[in-house]
Amino acid sequence: MNPFKTRMLTTTVIPIAMALGVGASGMVVAVAGFGPGQAYAQCNPCAAKNPCNPCAAANPCNPCAAVNPCNPCAAGGHAAAGTFSACVIPRLAKASICNPCAAKNPCNPCAAKNPCNPCAVAAACNPCAAKNPCNPCAAKNPCNPCAAANPCNPCAAANPCNPCGAGAAVELTDAEAAAAYDCISGQMRAAYGKSGDAVAAGYLGWQRYSRVAYQSATHGERYVQNYANAKGRAYGAFEKAGRMPVGATLAKDSFAVTGNGHVAPGPLFIMEKMAAGFNRDSGDWKYTMIMPNGSVFGETKGRNTAGMRFCFECHMAVDEDQDSMMLLPDEYRVH
Repeated sequence: MNPFKTRMLTTTVIPIAMALGVGASGMVVAVAGFGPGQAYAQCNPCAAKNPCNPCAAANPCNPCAAVNPCNPCAAGGHAAAGTFSACVIPRLAKASICNPCAAKNPCNPCAAKNPCNPCAVAAACNPCAAKNPCNPCAAKNPCNPCAAANPCNPCAAANPCNPCGAGAAVELTDAEAAAAYDCISGQMRAAYGKSGDAVAAGYLGWQRYSRVAYQSATHGERYVQNYANAKGRAYGAFEKAGRMPVGATLAKDSFAVTGNGHVAPGPLFIMEKMAAGFNRDSGDWKYTMIMPNGSVFGETKGRNTAGMRFCFECHMAVDEDQDSMMLLPDEYRVH
């Protein structure tokens, strides 16, 4: 593979959204100049109108807000698409003590025994006290859950517990990848089938050319499998496949794995070779992407055709004799 193609394999495609809400309890603190009720309203870290409330829905420092893209409690980051899954990688789930919202995690900002817990009952942890080291709104406070240097900051770029960090992609063993695919494939089939697309309904009956799911950098570091219909059987020759005939169709389904081991369906990517003149820019390939909730993200010269441009621009970058096909790594090929 030439240097340019290798570089192309480092690109990512679709980010994943996160959503799951978590609540917290409040406290009553006496503050000079205020009665108990006023103090509660001013210093209760869970008061709805309190700007220091780390659990307020609109507070960017809320580590558990449903709308917070850095929510460390999201179970896989696929709620928006309605694609939660019961599939879990045991090894990663066991290691999820790194989850900043795990009950036993000292970085859990809501843990009852956490000295940085902004909802702790002890008066010493009044989050509105100017000199309180646990004030979650103090800019220089080491306990500020949004402080850049705070190791408990769920949004810190360097934090290994940051669910939004670019960090290393989750790597599975072949056995784990195979088990995950076996577990999730039924859910993927049902989800893609909602689109009404004929390929989505039947691709699992085609020849599979990947021996096990493998990680694809050009598909958002998701794990993918490669299929081709009968007209596309030349795909199995890989570098020697040549130009594909009209009607040849390739399908690549995908699933995502989070750091805590949750597995969820990803998009289904489809390439169909059309008649000459269909679309010169895409090499006469029609690209379609079906989302894990069954909706069609886009298709070349169809709905949201502009959204599919990235796909063919990426594929057209490979050597001309590969007919826009990005081939899977040799160690995962079925020969």
